[in-house]
Amino acid sequence: MISHLPIQGTSTIYSRIGDVFGGISIVALLGLILAATFVPQTAPAAEAKKQTFLVPGAYYRNHLGGKLAFGVGVYAPFGLGIEWEDAENWIGRQASYDVGIETIYVTPAVSYMVAEGLALAVGLDVATQHISLNRYALDPTSGANAIDTNIEGRSKLNATPSFGAMYRPSEALSFGVMYHFEKTIKYEDRDATLTNVGASGSPASTFAGNLLTNLGGTSQVLNAKVGSELNLPWILGLGVSYKITPDLRAEFNWVNFGWKNFQSLALDFDVDALDQIIHFNYENTWQIRVGLDYTASEKVELMAGFVYDNTPQPLASVSPILPDSDRQDYSVGVRWKINETWDVSGAYMLVVGKERTNIENGKPVRNSDTYPVGTYKNLANIFGVGVGIHF
Repeated sequence: MISHLPIQGTSTIYSRIGDVFGGISIVALLGLILAATFVPQTAPAAEAKKQTFLVPGAYYRNHLGGKLAFGVGVYAPFGLGIEWEDAENWIGRQASYDVGIETIYVTPAVSYMVAEGLALAVGLDVATQHISLNRYALDPTSGANAIDTNIEGRSKLNATPSFGAMYRPSEALSFGVMYHFEKTIKYEDRDATLTNVGASGSPASTFAGNLLTNLGGTSQVLNAKVGSELNLPWILGLGVSYKITPDLRAEFNWVNFGWKNFQSLALDFDVDALDQIIHFNYENTWQIRVGLDYTASEKVELMAGFVYDNTPQPLASVSPILPDSDRQDYSVGVRWKINETWDVSGAYMLVVGKERTNIENGKPVRNSDTYPVGTYKNLANIFGVGVGIHF
């Protein structure tokens, strides 16, 4: 599961914007999430499938001459993915048994050195998103699975500005700041398919057939269109980088996310009876990040980092769609300089989610049969590989 996946460190970004005055580089990164597990502690207990996600990253930078530089990045700052084992019997299948949201940003930016050691940058975030949501509707009499609903589609493009600055008073010390505006990702006329999955001749099949027919479909399937809007947060990041020794650099970032604009997700179908609002009620939140970068030799660079990630999700919103929690991320990495043109890198991050329950004072925080009550736990292993080309 990926929820509020962090973007790159602030001071690192803008110190590198300053570095583009030294030449051209193209970097491609690949993140691989090998495991994401959630176990609600209710009867029966359940576990999410171990899934693999590709998280892309590619970056290009170029000195345009004089005090001007240009760069563009392709990256995935936010997303989620969780599919539950034994979907047909999973206790939370009415909310979701398989959900995925993939968000991609393409951000071109221009940097200008306004004074010695001070660079300002302006960019444009061009965002696109793909969503997939699968869940079951049950026969109210027998409780058997009656209708399997699938919603899937890609959003319209969204474009918003971004700004940054880097101040380097000395070779050892640099400060960075960045700001990305909030975004409203819009979906129009995306596909929704409702399928009768009740056993032939069963009450669930009869219930589903009657409902689908009344909604304008056949007794077996209803194809509909759905629109929605999903709000993504503004991001404010501050960072400082300091060279402790000629070979050792330390970095600290503080990042604030304006998640309060993510209050709900309204699903607007062309069949009015299917309209629904899923409430999230997120709050603004923050992260802290620290890192070390050590040049072990002319060819080898070693890195280590830690992130404390404070969840924006209130307890009442914890559900099978997204059981989020505070997280601690531990990472290590190595970069090997093959020659003046090529370098390769590898990294590993362990993401440990804090155990979280939606029971408070002995009572469910959210009273609904759709959202199971219990305790959620999560863990992820993230591997990354990178290739750099310098010319």
